[in-house]
Amino acid sequence: MPRQRVGDIEIYYEIHGGGPRTLVMIRGLGSNLTAWYEQTPEFARRFRVLVFDNRGAGRTDKPDAPYSIAQMAQDTAGLMDALGIERAALLGISMGGMIAQEIALAHQDRLSCLILGCTHFGGKEAISAPPPVIEALVAGERANPEQRKLQIRSSFTEDAIANRREIIERHEKVRAQFLIPPFAYQRQLQAVIGFDASARLGSVRVPTMVMTGRDDILVPPENSKLIASRIPGAILKELPGAHLFFTEHPRDFNRAVIDFVEAHP
Repeated sequence: MPRQRVGDIEIYYEIHGGGPRTLVMIRGLGSNLTAWYEQTPEFARRFRVLVFDNRGAGRTDKPDAPYSIAQMAQDTAGLMDALGIERAALLGISMGGMIAQEIALAHQDRLSCLILGCTHFGGKEAISAPPPVIEALVAGERANPEQRKLQIRSSFTEDAIANRREIIERHEKVRAQFLIPPFAYQRQLQAVIGFDASARLGSVRVPTMVMTGRDDILVPPENSKLIASRIPGAILKELPGAHLFFTEHPRDFNRAVIDFVEAHP
């Protein structure tokens, strides 16, 4: 099992493929690298792909101490250092998109391009989800049945829930692996709450694509529009789907990512 000591933790990681370009992918709140099942095999046909479990999640260490998005960005940069990755394309979704923003702010020279999915820049200007959706998110694995239904609706569209149950079932099966402990989930959640890059994004000079699902009720699409408006030259791409639009509609998402990475060597 590949684990790398970075600072105060050991990070579980995997490398797939062996193309001339490296793509580093960062997952979101409570998630781990197994959830990239629609992306890793496809991207590995073209790129060297680094996936890993964030601090507190999956098979990475889970210290019971405060986390921050900047700290998790340092974890990621430290892992790249340890693996000899000097330059890479960076993809982050949800909380992973926040981590990716911090990396872009601190290590622009190491990025060929930046892709941010279903995320926000934090602070008072970020557009929040409706209170019941937030309450379901905060509940995590302790959610009651109604909150669990809302968690699923936050991840997938009504159409997928009604007519494409195989997508939901596969997601739930993968999600059940390496579940994040409640204390670590709350540590990650507090890091998300404390994140604010809203006043700093104007300094990012990395080619950037911001992506969102049109029906995302967890991180409303307006957040992606705000991010794209603040990063010079950023492009905005809206796709069908809810928060996990890259799982619900992987072909569209994967094609957009491949094209963008290949356009920015």
